[in-house]
Amino acid sequence: MPPASEREISIVEEKMKVKLPNSYKDLLRDNNGLSVDGRILIYGTQDIMERNETWETQENAQGYIAIGDDVGGKVFLMHQGDNETMVLIVPGGDKVHEHAHLLTSDFTQWVQRGFLINLDETEDDVNWSKNCEVVLIDTIDGGLKDLIKMKRYLRLYIAAADLLKGSKNLPFIIVKGFPYGLANKLVGKVENIKINLRVMK
Repeated sequence: MPPASEREISIVEEKMKVKLPNSYKDLLRDNNGLSVDGRILIYGTQDIMERNETWETQENAQGYIAIGDDVGGKVFLMHQGDNETMVLIVPGGDKVHEHAHLLTSDFTQWVQRGFLINLDETEDDVNWSKNCEVVLIDTIDGGLKDLIKMKRYLRLYIAAADLLKGSKNLPFIIVKGFPYGLANKLVGKVENIKINLRVMK
């Protein structure tokens, strides 16, 4: 496929009210959609809206965007946002927190490696079927600066002012119902901040 124009990409983001990951947009700028050996389809601007409606992404994976699928009916999801790079794979129509596997933590590397899919070798070494509470359990030395960093890494939809207020009343439940497997991986990126994950029953 020919490259996608900046206008085509912008129209998708405007109509879907999403922020596509930069790594995915970089691919679109080279190829506006890909079919790999008839087994993998990476959506272009011409079909990403229709595919996300078909997979009911907004209902089943809020905050994510479906960027492709395979011939077996599994969908590739990326979290919305400029700097997102992780790709999840989940059966089409399933809730993301119930059956998702982490396919790769680096979309660009996955592309360069030829879109390899081997679930026996995925980075999914924790239980993605559980939800948890993400709890701040200790004072943050870096103050607001570290709180904002934590908000970015954990992709939290909470005002920085509310985070700052909560950090002064510990333990503070930052978010409930967060996929445990995803939280476990993301928390490892947040240095010098003591966070506890409480599995929800």
